[in-house]
Amino acid sequence: MADNSINKFPLLLFPQAIPVPPPKGKGFPSGQPHHFPDHDRQIARMESQMDALRKAYVSNAIAGLEPETVLVIEIAGSVEKFRQAIEAAGLEWLGEWDIDGIEPNDDFYAIKDGTRTDKTLTGRLFLSLSDQNGLKSLLALWERWQERQTWPRGQTKWRDVFAQTIRIRRWGIEDTLRETGMIHLWHDLLDPNPVQPEQRIHCQIEFFYRRSKEKRKQYEQSIVALLSEIGGRQIGTAIDMPKIAFHAIKVELPAQSIQRLLDEVGSDVDETNIQLFKFPGIMYFRPTGQSLAISQDEAGEEFPIPPGSPDLPPVAAILDGVPNLLHDALKDHLDFDDPDNLESKYQPGERKHGTAIASLVVHGELKEGQSSALNRKVYFHPVMEPDPNDRERKEHVPDDRFYEDRIERAVQRMFAGEGNVPAQAPGIKIINLSIGDPERPFLRLPSPWARLLDWLAWEYRVLFCVSAGNFGDAIDVGMPNEKFLKLPEQERITLILQCIGRQLAQRRLLSPAESLNALTIGALHTDESGDYTRGQRVDLLPDARLFSPASRFGHGFRRSVKPEILFPGGRQLYRMPLLEKDSTFRADGTIVPPGQRVAWDGKIPGERSPSACTRGTSNAAALATRAGIRIHDMLETLRTTQTTPIHDGLMAVLIKTLLVHGARHDGNVETMLENALKTAENSRRFKEVMARYLGYGAVDVERVLTCTEQRGTILGCGEIRENEIHEYRLPLPIGLSDLKIWRRMIVTLAWFTPINPDHRNLREAKLEFAPGQENWENSPLHLERRDTDRHQIRRGTVQHEILEGKEKIADYKDDASLLLQVRCKRDATESLGDAIPYGLAVTLEVAENVAIPIYQQLRDRLKPLVAVDGVGNS
Repeated sequence: MADNSINKFPLLLFPQAIPVPPPKGKGFPSGQPHHFPDHDRQIARMESQMDALRKAYVSNAIAGLEPETVLVIEIAGSVEKFRQAIEAAGLEWLGEWDIDGIEPNDDFYAIKDGTRTDKTLTGRLFLSLSDQNGLKSLLALWERWQERQTWPRGQTKWRDVFAQTIRIRRWGIEDTLRETGMIHLWHDLLDPNPVQPEQRIHCQIEFFYRRSKEKRKQYEQSIVALLSEIGGRQIGTAIDMPKIAFHAIKVELPAQSIQRLLDEVGSDVDETNIQLFKFPGIMYFRPTGQSLAISQDEAGEEFPIPPGSPDLPPVAAILDGVPNLLHDALKDHLDFDDPDNLESKYQPGERKHGTAIASLVVHGELKEGQSSALNRKVYFHPVMEPDPNDRERKEHVPDDRFYEDRIERAVQRMFAGEGNVPAQAPGIKIINLSIGDPERPFLRLPSPWARLLDWLAWEYRVLFCVSAGNFGDAIDVGMPNEKFLKLPEQERITLILQCIGRQLAQRRLLSPAESLNALTIGALHTDESGDYTRGQRVDLLPDARLFSPASRFGHGFRRSVKPEILFPGGRQLYRMPLLEKDSTFRADGTIVPPGQRVAWDGKIPGERSPSACTRGTSNAAALATRAGIRIHDMLETLRTTQTTPIHDGLMAVLIKTLLVHGARHDGNVETMLENALKTAENSRRFKEVMARYLGYGAVDVERVLTCTEQRGTILGCGEIRENEIHEYRLPLPIGLSDLKIWRRMIVTLAWFTPINPDHRNLREAKLEFAPGQENWENSPLHLERRDTDRHQIRRGTVQHEILEGKEKIADYKDDASLLLQVRCKRDATESLGDAIPYGLAVTLEVAENVAIPIYQQLRDRLKPLVAVDGVGNS
């Protein structure tokens, strides 16, 4: 690994931020106005829905249990702080989320400049639990609204809700089974073959999270009783995680009961006579048996690897399947911690994925005769094991265990210990998670697994690098393959990009990639394996600057930028169709080049150095983790050589900041995407469209490890509280003054936020940076925003902006500075009590052939500004 201690151009540090008072604001602009039906029309619309609710308590009643129903209230527009009105009416608040894509009609539509538009609407969905008293209270409120009566204190929000309600209903089969795909999955499983009397099917039941622990325990007991009525049973122990509002059990159901449900529930009927499926506390049924599909039986190729023995403690951890600890590439490089003895469950040749990921973190891509091994060990905690019931023994988490439990235990063992065992790796700053749930693509709400990563990242100030997920389905080019292959290369690329665009609904991120605090990593279609034998394979996207055709894509939660960054993931080839007229190309899963050469687990006893070429977002996440370790060590060098200290608790968020800081879009890739995907309908929001594929861009980690004569990067960090503003002063190089030349400024802000699982926004803290007094265009450098949508970049926990200027003269005096402000506001909370850790990176540069010593001029002006007590102590 590069020795940063002899770096001629190390990164620079801002002096301590100056707190400044917040300006007197005018509040946030209101959303686009909506048209709602008038009072009489709304009464006519809603009366039948209210009648249906009255009947629901009878039809949904379960013997021995107090009748309850989960109410779903869908409104157009928004009603803030509705929770208090829900609880004042005697209902229990269960949550809310934003909804979009509501089709306008004569009752509900958007208004612009006083005129009706055809734009789809946004709205809210409220969930509450109601018993018989709650129903009576709700109906009384409805009557009050019908008769235009005055409202009791604390319940006036109901007036707006009833006026804006599109639909009020109870939570049912449509939500618990169809939204998660379980109905289709069970049809696929049971329809082809007759159901056998002894056949059993496993699934996971997720409950609405009740605030009362007694109620949660009662839910478990009720489900066990209902299971016994149909010959089912609970598997393992229930999981109850209050910090992320997750309560679930795993169950075994008779296939006959599922078949009966499928027979009873038609496409338009939301009813069943099986009481288990009517239980009002169930939020979702989900599949279990999630597995990691690494099933190649190929032996791999022997690949000599120079020996090495790192001497520094680990700062990165890997959570994955068990690796081959005796492999020459990994021996002495891993601190292996296996409290559950999962290693004993593996047979030779089954430790492929963990071995490959560890190899990439430790060595990067293997190169013959070369060693680029880290001089640090890597902590490895296995969380998966082979499935003994699967013919290919794919790695998985067993049906009687939860991913969430294993991840939480592993991370807490690192930082806090377990039982009498002390903390095993308290110095960890980065955790690699190159696994995801193939049965849980991200739809609308962050999964419990994603919420868990958010909480762990906040609790322990640790960065998760998570793979976006791979897409293994075929690509149909829509024409005979012989015709496709005769097209010019750019036409083929355009066609493949369009094919991928049509698959976006199937290519959603795999949970937990939607995690807010984590960095999600996508794959570039590139590797260092060189030339290869093509055979019956074809490269559908023959351009190393493009994303991998096997990648999954964003957006993230609330349409935030996901994946944030791209790293090399290997070239994924596709198999030629057997018939010339066939239009379907299927992914090639062999382990021969091209791809990224990694350590492999062979079946031959005594084999010490087998290797294989693999590809995917798992690989990209591993390389991102490796880059994060290099950034950590560069920061450690800064800590020992600079007078300004960097607090250890801010190291992980600075690594997060710098990983993204090295990202940018390639102009040629942008052009290819525009040619293939830009339409009249999406042209105004095409930056947001591009972010779904590219995130903030491909990362050049070398750019953030060092500066050059013409490029200087300055770091700031600290902890900021609600409504605080931290101001940084960026001294402007005198060499740029009065010149009309190209210049670029890159600004990246990243933070860790606490989460509120009861709130639709989840993220409690929203930070942003902005110029202190002027906008970018009118600043002394006259900069314009590139690459990203200015609204989208404020929805996650990273704000990354690339700003360029060349059309106007940079007009400022010798001692001029640009003020940058970091601002903190609450989001999913009434009051933000915690200080929020953040990192800030600012790069200013000119072209490398321009003889202006940007770095030295920045450094000279920063030296007298640096405070004695440094940054990070705001």
